[in-house]
Amino acid sequence: MPKRNIYKRTDGKWAWQLIADNGYIIATDGGQGYNNEADCRSISDRVINGGYGNATSN
Repeated sequence: MPKRNIYKRTDGKWAWQLIADNGYIIATDGGQGYNNEADCRSISDRVINGGYGNATSN
């Protein structure tokens, strides 16, 4: 089962990763970071739970 890793970076921003059982990173916040843990957790929840499933490509 994949695991979500939420952590505070050295620059003080919050980040998240979704990590597979084999240790490979499946998804990440993309590097921009979040100012608070609540926003970081909220966005990662939406991504992991399919909240952006209706997104279109350009």
